[in-house]
Amino acid sequence: MSPYDLHCTVPESAVKLIACLCLTSLTFVNCISVRAATKVQDLFTASKLLALVIIILFGFIQIFTGDVPYLTPEKAFEGSKMGVDNIVLALYSGLFAFGGWNYLNYVTEEMINPERNLPLSIIISMPIVTIVYVLTNLAYFTTIPPQVMVESEAVAVSFGEYHLGVMSWLIPVFVGLSCFGAVNGSLFTSARLFYAGAREGQLPAALGLVHTDLFTPVPSLIFTCFLSMMYAISQDIFSVINLFSFFTWLCVGMAIAGMLWLRITKPDLRRPIKVYLFIPVIFVLGCVFMIVVSFWAAPFECLVGCSIILTGIPAYLLGYKWKKPHVVKKMLEIFTMFCQKIFMSVPEEREQHAAAE
Repeated sequence: MSPYDLHCTVPESAVKLIACLCLTSLTFVNCISVRAATKVQDLFTASKLLALVIIILFGFIQIFTGDVPYLTPEKAFEGSKMGVDNIVLALYSGLFAFGGWNYLNYVTEEMINPERNLPLSIIISMPIVTIVYVLTNLAYFTTIPPQVMVESEAVAVSFGEYHLGVMSWLIPVFVGLSCFGAVNGSLFTSARLFYAGAREGQLPAALGLVHTDLFTPVPSLIFTCFLSMMYAISQDIFSVINLFSFFTWLCVGMAIAGMLWLRITKPDLRRPIKVYLFIPVIFVLGCVFMIVVSFWAAPFECLVGCSIILTGIPAYLLGYKWKKPHVVKKMLEIFTMFCQKIFMSVPEEREQHAAAE
């Protein structure tokens, strides 16, 4: 029997239940301690890199044997769809895999000397990630037929089954740890985004609460966990990726465009981190290209994404721009007090005052 014919059938409902349980456990770690969350992230990142190094080493070993029929451009790209729409959708999936590139921006308040360490971390990490991922994909093509790679639910697992034999169970373990690391990083950073929005009055005040003893944004973390579970129960992961990517790149493109506008209209603002102007301009143009083409390639997901975004307009006007109706204001106050009691949390200003005393 070929190693590509080995499959482990697990009910989809059980997989989703396990995913939700893991998500809940990671949320608990993040709620308990920032230091614990970062230690968990370090462990998962090291596990991911170890697995990728193993794959790369076996790929080079395969190259030295000379038996690499799928590594030629003709074989590697055989059957590829080269239309612009397919390329953009492929970019969505690829950029989703690299989605952690901007997460560090969400936690600059918790970084030591962010003006130095934020650019330095990007300059160091991006080349490492790029080199490792390119070499990993090169290793896959030394062993796995392109068609099998497309149909495989976990290419690394198929690669491990071929090369590691009885030790092939290591790769699924590392793949699982890699997934946990990605979820943990997303929880840690995205919760800070909701927390900052609430602190500025743009989201319900309950999301801007901090635990009195642990100093973690517990309500925002739980809210992020709930949203992540909603993604996890989806039936089609690629539709979720396309929807999420369209939404993300639209918002990111608008944010960078807004920074360009401020750079032109308010040139005297303090800017501790600056880049050459052509870099954000090219970035915004790339975002516009992907958004425009994605309307043609995946219109349904784009329309759903636009609908979700448009629902934020009345919420913004009623909840932030205009004066809230008394009934809405009272309901939000009751909900905030409920969250304060059940999560043992208070607004940041009170927490900082208590810590100072």
